[in-house]
Amino acid sequence: MKNLRNKIAGALYGVAIGDALGAPLEFMSKDEITRKHGRVTEMIGGGWLNVKPGEVTDDTQMTLAVAEGIVKDPDNPIPAIGENFILWMLSNPKDIGGTCSMSIRKAAFKVGEKYTLIKHHARLNEDEWVKAAKDTATTKRGRSGGNGALMRTVYPGLYYSSYQKAQEIASAAARMTHWDASSTDACFLYTHLIHLITEARTFNIYEITEDTPYHAILKNRSAIEKLEPTGYVVDSMKCALAAFWHTERFDDAVIFAANLGGDADTIAAITGGLAGAFYGYKAIPERWIQTLDPNTRAQLDRLVDAAVKNREDE
Repeated sequence: MKNLRNKIAGALYGVAIGDALGAPLEFMSKDEITRKHGRVTEMIGGGWLNVKPGEVTDDTQMTLAVAEGIVKDPDNPIPAIGENFILWMLSNPKDIGGTCSMSIRKAAFKVGEKYTLIKHHARLNEDEWVKAAKDTATTKRGRSGGNGALMRTVYPGLYYSSYQKAQEIASAAARMTHWDASSTDACFLYTHLIHLITEARTFNIYEITEDTPYHAILKNRSAIEKLEPTGYVVDSMKCALAAFWHTERFDDAVIFAANLGGDADTIAAITGGLAGAFYGYKAIPERWIQTLDPNTRAQLDRLVDAAVKNREDE
């Protein structure tokens, strides 16, 4: 169980670390990063969001919202997760993705009352969230395959001892905002990998990804040169898998991911979840951990404890 805690803490902290490292580089190209900063290896702060060093963004905030909902109601977490999403949106976060914002607003607005925002925190069921996500996909003419669901999907693979349950919850949580097969498939794969790594099971990643868009990037290192760090879920997952698979340390993986630029915070957060689970919390540089806000660290620690306890009990 000591090793399990190391892996669970590594994965959850890894998301936050990757997010904070990549946030100042979001929307910059790889060449722009090189010209302005060289190779970024520390939490420098700044960027278009003007984040402080160690400040997390929507990637971590939504991950925490999912995690808190799961802890509150493990058997049926979607209503609690949804309530957390609405409360988070009402807090006026510094950043929120377009598809996430649209779906949350569609779910939280009362039809028939000129779309008056629900402010008494009513919980909506899974069907109501799916309807909101479908409406968003229709409004966006099918373009709802962004990475906004994938970035928040680490906790089901950490909390549940059954990988089938983990994948079920991860997929349901993804469909709350993103009604897109590529998004659901990526979340399904990500959760599967996170769970396998934390279980310390031997697995063949080439076999697992064989019929997916991610197989070539794992088999062929030269494909790294063709990575596109966009917000499209398939591109983001390719970048994260490449950063994880073709490096040999936690810090190298998230630094690689962040310095790709583009959707740097999200890609580095996804990478941090994988690399953190694989290498463990003890492999994360202490200076990075201490740069995170103390309140964020306290919440992460509490959620790590909850996941470890549930895995022990199950």
